[in-house]
Amino acid sequence: MLNELFEDLYMKLAMNFYKNSSRGQTVEIENISAVEMACLEVVYFLKKPTFSELAEFFNISQPNATYRINKLIKKGYLTKFNDEKDKRVYYLQVTDKFIEYYCLNDNYINNIVTNLKKRCTAEEIEQFEKMLKILTKEAME
Repeated sequence: MLNELFEDLYMKLAMNFYKNSSRGQTVEIENISAVEMACLEVVYFLKKPTFSELAEFFNISQPNATYRINKLIKKGYLTKFNDEKDKRVYYLQVTDKFIEYYCLNDNYINNIVTNLKKRCTAEEIEQFEKMLKILTKEAME
């Protein structure tokens, strides 16, 4: 039962994201493959990784990672900047162009949380937050 509920929640969040991203009034993202979108998401989630960290995450060669990164920089979805101490090291960061697109689900999630707070007690919300922290920790291990 718990597995099904968790899968159902994930599916609804994903479906809402794709539904909103295909509407005319939303920000459009152009010429991005599924692999490039995954690359952008990982850069966003890792919070300013290096080229090497991204290559390691995807288990791809450094030249392959550099090729993908340069394509996304050219399209305006990524930027790179030097480490202040070691100018040979570059960090990656998603641009506002990506953030505008990627944060389409924010209103949907905010509405869910608002409605949850209306329907549940403070103790239930606190317990749910504890469970979400456990889930988040488990998902990364």
